Parts: sequence; C-alpha cells; structure tokens
Amino acid sequence: MAHEYKLTVLFKNTDEKISLSGKFEDEDWARLEEFTQYADELLTTKFVQDGMPASLKIRSDKGSGVVISAKLPPWDDVTVFLHKFRPIGLQSESTYFVKICNILTKELAHPYFRSMIEQEREIYAGKGMQAQFQVRSDNVLLNSEKVLDDWLNAYEYHRDKKKRAFIESLHTMLPLEASKVMFLSLLGVKTIAIHNVAELTRVVLGKQKSVESAVRHPS
Repeated sequence: MAHEYKLTVLFKNTDEKISLSGKFEDEDWARLEEFTQYADELLTTKFVQDGMPASLKIRSDKGSGVVISAKLPPWDDVTVFLHKFRPIGLQSESTYFVKICNILTKELAHPYFRSMIEQEREIYAGKGMQAQFQVRSDNVLLNSEKVLDDWLNAYEYHRDKKKRAFIESLHTMLPLEASKVMFLSLLGVKTIAIHNVAELTRVVLGKQKSVESAVRHPS
C-alpha cells in the first residue's frame, strides 16, 4: 500500500508558494517512521539536551611548550548517545542518515527540497567544520568521517585492534583526549543535520504541520 503526502512551502518574503504531493511505498514509509523515532530518541538524550559540551584549549607555555587541555562531558552520557546514534550513524543500518536522504530526494523531486536535503548531507559530513579548520597528523585529517568511524570501531562500537593501532599512531604528539573533543564536535554537526531532516520527515509523515525550526551549526 502506498502512503500519500502533501507538502507546501510558503516563502514569507515573497509570498511564493511551492506545493508537492505524491506517494511513498510501504518499505520507504516504514523506514522514514523508524528514522523519525530513532532521531527523537537521540535528540532527547542527556548529552544532546545538555548541549553536547566539550572544549579544547591550546596555549603556548615558555617552560613546557604547547599545552593542550581537553574538557569532556561525563562519558556515560556519551555512551548512551552513541547507542542511540547507531541506527542512524552506521552505514549498514536501513535507517542510516544518507539512505534516508536518498529516500526523500527520490520522491521529493522539486529543486527546493533536493537543495535543502543536500545542504543537510554536507552538514552531516562535517564539510562546514572542515572549511573552518583542519587538524592533521601524519597527513591524516583528524576531524574527518574516516577517522571518526575508525575511532568508534576501535573504542566504542567494537574493539578493532588494527583500527586502534591506527588511531594510536596518530596520537604520538597530540593526546587522544584532544581528538575526542573534535570527534564529539563532528557528532554534534551530525546531530544538527539529523534534527533538521527529522523535522522534514515528521511533516511528510503527517506527525506535525510544519517544520518548526531548522538548526544551523555556527559559522
């Protein structure tokens, strides 16, 4: 059975209106519902509700050279967040963020929606953060999805020895705690994108009438 939807976008500055309607097949509809549920569970974790706090300070000291200090949140809060993030963040899951974006862009063919979803994909991938700053070790970009995934599989989701050795090799000078701040920051921008796409899926599913708010990572 197909599930009908109808979307209307009103641009307040110009009074221009875009209307779009169509149908999602059962499987895609079910995946949108599951994604919305998982997103809600993620967004209500204590770590997210507390603002995903983490900070990194780097200063120069005449006596000891460069001093790096990282402030991390209670790790139990992060562990709960990562558990809720799994069905959206792992590529093998049917509700993986990029797969959900693909479902939406396949049906929501209007350029406005495709552009909006593409922006969220770029936020999710951390491109905005990387445009602001890049941290490299042995010519490897630390604030990247690749290193984030390796860290998750080496320390949090799995205990992959090869990936752990790789992560350790990147931290002979820079402490791992410092990179954890960057990893949490990457997870922060992913959470922003998840929030924004979940707002759209709720409207598609008829769970709310409009997109209440779109969050953007500070530039």
